Amino acid sequence: MKNIVITGGTSGIGAAVVSRILERKHQVYILDISKPQEKRATFIPCNMGSRESIDTAIAGLPATIDALINIAGVSGTKPGEIVIAVNFLGLRHLAQALFTRLGGGCVVNVASTAGRDWSLRETEVRSLLDTQDFASGIEWIANNKAVWQENPYKFSKQCAAAYTYRAVKLAMAHSVRVNCVNPGIVGTQLSTDFKNMLGSEKYDWVVAQIGREGRPDDIAQVIEYLSIGECQWLNGVEIVVDGGYTAGIIDGWIKPPA
Repeated sequence: MKNIVITGGTSGIGAAVVSRILERKHQVYILDISKPQEKRATFIPCNMGSRESIDTAIAGLPATIDALINIAGVSGTKPGEIVIAVNFLGLRHLAQALFTRLGGGCVVNVASTAGRDWSLRETEVRSLLDTQDFASGIEWIANNKAVWQENPYKFSKQCAAAYTYRAVKLAMAHSVRVNCVNPGIVGTQLSTDFKNMLGSEKYDWVVAQIGREGRPDDIAQVIEYLSIGECQWLNGVEIVVDGGYTAGIIDGWIKPPA
């Protein structure tokens, strides 16, 4: 039986992953701000936007962990400082704090297709990645509002996706693998927020190109494979899970409206 830590495991994609991991008879620790209905997992309250809350949660985790799955996130409807703190700084802080407990295990970070183009803003993204810890990251956010304030959600996910490559080097000393999943549009409790962010017309148009919204379990299937599947040589990759939408954009057979 493996020890699996899952942030954001109370709802949406996180809850779907929890269900799949529990079906495999592993021990699951859920870190979330809301208590889950799932009684078979161990719940540890945690606000991923707070270093103090994360450190308190870490104290309640086992000494040996087989996989960390970072799913917790907030939409762009929250203040930008909170969005970046939760979606990137908290994710990074937790992962790096647990590398020593994850020897031989893995980390799976969930970013977004909104962040897969991070290389277009590589200088700005790397600037935040270069901060040394949570506190210096918060300071960077306060001093660089012009960089992220137009779309803090997208910037936070660009940082989370780009972090994959840096984390591989940091984790390798502990024989830990790090991979990233970039989901497209998925029907969850945050769907209304994302419709408001994109605009309902654009949201519905994207869904129409691929036939349906993604379902939480569509993403959970991939996360399950990366975290407990037989893929020991898979390390440092971003995997887009969006029903083929990104493929259509890249090849041109999906053409966004002007």
